[in-house]
Amino acid sequence: MAMKLSLYIALCVSLVFYSVATVENPRLEILGEGEFAIYSREDVRSPLVVRRVASGIGFIYYTDSGSAAELRAKFDNIDGESIVVSGKSARQVLGVLGYREVSSGGGVWYGYSPRGRDFISVEGQRVNLQVVERNGTTVVGWPVILGVF
Repeated sequence: MAMKLSLYIALCVSLVFYSVATVENPRLEILGEGEFAIYSREDVRSPLVVRRVASGIGFIYYTDSGSAAELRAKFDNIDGESIVVSGKSARQVLGVLGYREVSSGGGVWYGYSPRGRDFISVEGQRVNLQVVERNGTTVVGWPVILGVF
């Protein structure tokens, strides 16, 4: 009986750890080269920032996708991210990031993944990714597209 209880506890702890460890917003820079933006209410100064724009109660920090991970590490709290890439369709983006399409129309796709930590509600559906194809580029953002749109 003690062996079964120990196994059960170990399984529960593993499931909790796994579910917490896998809940993470997408790393949009894996989509390729492009203009990258981070939206945060924090006032961060870094040479990695190409441009900083006040927006609402926070700032949009622009950089290139190659510097995204390094810039992201400078923030304690990020409210959203966006990237503009070429050569990928909206459906390809959803597939690469592992999101399912929950709505589309008018050139805009919305996706959802339970792995995403943040989400918003659009027409009663959970959404944590927005994708738009325009002028030969694809704009992607979580939970929605930011200032690069």
